[in-house]
Amino acid sequence: MKTIIFPTGETLSRPNGEFCFSPLGGQIYQMEPVEETRRARLRMLVTRHNNTMADLCQELGYARTETATLTRILNANVRHDRDGKPYNMGSPMAREIEKKLKLPNGWMDTPPSYAELHGEQDQRAMMMDLMNSLPPEDLATALRMLSALKEPTGPLKNGTEH
Repeated sequence: MKTIIFPTGETLSRPNGEFCFSPLGGQIYQMEPVEETRRARLRMLVTRHNNTMADLCQELGYARTETATLTRILNANVRHDRDGKPYNMGSPMAREIEKKLKLPNGWMDTPPSYAELHGEQDQRAMMMDLMNSLPPEDLATALRMLSALKEPTGPLKNGTEH
């Protein structure tokens, strides 16, 4: 059991490994199996390559017609030779893709960020990026400013309530 002492002098005890605060964005998402993360990353790669598996295969050095394996993985097609388990991407294939496309090692295994899923120009993604770049001492001020935008300020000019 660890004890956290806050600047106000309050204490909070939590068992080791238990989260005390939620991450930026307010939600702790359930972890996906690495196979699902790799499938999501493969989907992103297809999108980057003109939305065609053939273009991705060509970039990887395969023939444009050799799309079957990656397509089966992407669609989670059922393997009839393995008791109905879906096709999955193993670590060797993930590392090979990363190497051939000059992606960071482990990129295929890392869940996509909010910005990667929704685009860099998404307003929430931009807000999260700004919040992540703030020094810790400015976070409380930023939170107060955002909270002020959310709270009603009284009656509207036309005399109605919010």
